[in-house]
Amino acid sequence: MRSAIALSSVLCLAACGGAQPAAADARTTVVSLRKIDCEACGAELVADLRERPGVYTATFDKRRAEIAVTASSSFDVAGAVKRLAADEGFEAVIGGGKGQYLGWATFPEGADARTIADGGADVPDLGVHIAPGKVTVIDFAASWCLPCRKLDAHMAEVLEARRDVAYRKLDIVDWDTPLARRYLKQVSKLPYVIVYDPTGAQVDAFVGLEIDRLDAAIERGARR
Repeated sequence: MRSAIALSSVLCLAACGGAQPAAADARTTVVSLRKIDCEACGAELVADLRERPGVYTATFDKRRAEIAVTASSSFDVAGAVKRLAADEGFEAVIGGGKGQYLGWATFPEGADARTIADGGADVPDLGVHIAPGKVTVIDFAASWCLPCRKLDAHMAEVLEARRDVAYRKLDIVDWDTPLARRYLKQVSKLPYVIVYDPTGAQVDAFVGLEIDRLDAAIERGARR
């Protein structure tokens, strides 16, 4: 993952740096997080756990929204994680395979918006998804990406105000999926946005949350 340096440092510290040697009675507990909206939430929770006496290692799997904690049998992993999660406004459920991020924005009825790739599945040709006669916004995103959620919410407002714009979202899931390997080799962060004019010509492409640039690209595309 090509994440920011600060976040990478947190994850490294939580996952490996400064880990205590596990005692003979150490046990590993997996806790799934629900109603979570970004990977930073999990990373911060793990960093907190890592400082607790009796915790030997703690890691966060952003793809599955799960925390794995190896700790002394006397340390209440479930209780600690649940309290930390509640403080941040999300839920913790014991066991793996139950993690869940918040859903995406709700779009107005009749809006030309849809997800064209889920689960990181490959899309060989973006061109077939460009809406003829409309400005089309292609958005590469992931459920753990908070800036992606903010862009998604902004696009809901755009589509509420105008019908000459189409929105196509692609969930990469992670950087190693077929979709990401095809389109994001030179992309350092999410979201990655491409804007096309009504003829299918590219107007702009950029990485990161740049709302003003997005709005300007939509306007330029609409005037062509």
